[in-house]
Amino acid sequence: MNRIARTAVSLVAGCLIAVVIAQTGNMAARIFWPDYAAAEPTKAYSLAMLVARLAVGALCTAAAGCVTTIMARDGRAAWLLGGIFLAISLPIHLFRVWADYPAWYHIVYLGYLVPIAGLAGLAMQRLSLRQVRPLKPSIEH
Repeated sequence: MNRIARTAVSLVAGCLIAVVIAQTGNMAARIFWPDYAAAEPTKAYSLAMLVARLAVGALCTAAAGCVTTIMARDGRAAWLLGGIFLAISLPIHLFRVWADYPAWYHIVYLGYLVPIAGLAGLAMQRLSLRQVRPLKPSIEH
């Protein structure tokens, strides 16, 4: 598979991983945090709930950046994924849900998408490079 196709497939996989983790995190919050489930229909979240939502989003973004980097075999793909997440999220936050959350929430969420995805990809790339150790040439007589 060529580099462009591999990167495209890795970006799709990163997006899918992010959706799966987000859905799992939100479902767990509803199940294990009754106050969260009660607040969700009206988005009357407490500070702790907002922070939990941001944490799930950060986890999704980091995991997606790692998966994208592994599949693309290139850490730059994770930065691109963060840009895609920002491009998708920005109009949603500005035009659909701005009034539902405090301004600081949007700023934090939108502000961490690119750096978390990119830095997670960079960390994954460095980790994978450590795992591949160069073979020492053997001198046989």
